[in-house]
Amino acid sequence: MRDIALILHVLAGVLAVVFGPVAIVLTLRRRGLNWAGEVYHWTLALVCLTALVMVPYDWGRLWYFWPITIATYLFVYLGQRAAEAPGGLWYRGVLRGYGGGWVALWTAITVVSLPHQWWAWLLPIVIGSAVIEWLCFNPSPSWTRQAQPGATP
Repeated sequence: MRDIALILHVLAGVLAVVFGPVAIVLTLRRRGLNWAGEVYHWTLALVCLTALVMVPYDWGRLWYFWPITIATYLFVYLGQRAAEAPGGLWYRGVLRGYGGGWVALWTAITVVSLPHQWWAWLLPIVIGSAVIEWLCFNPSPSWTRQAQPGATP
């Protein structure tokens, strides 16, 4: 079971790394949920689910990945919900949700790849959060423009 979960985890992780930025850009550009957001949501959901399956196999060393995994999925769920109902400051939910999930994914990759480096936790979180917040407070005018009734996004 662990080997199957690991294979699915890695495959879904690669897809999530690729589709994260695509989902963010297309969702912001199209002002709503789209195929890339759905692919990103479900691939990251699979990453989180397989992580939850694998952690008990080495609980003493990996227990802290359970709350991180749950928080990561909640980020992507927030982005999904924001994309489903654009209006007001919706783009902040998309950026913080989808972007936060992507930052969490990269943090996990660096921590697993560089387990004895203290900055492996810090670097993706600090850089990713700074970029996300900068975009939240300096949005593109197209993200904040109200859709015209009857117009296609």
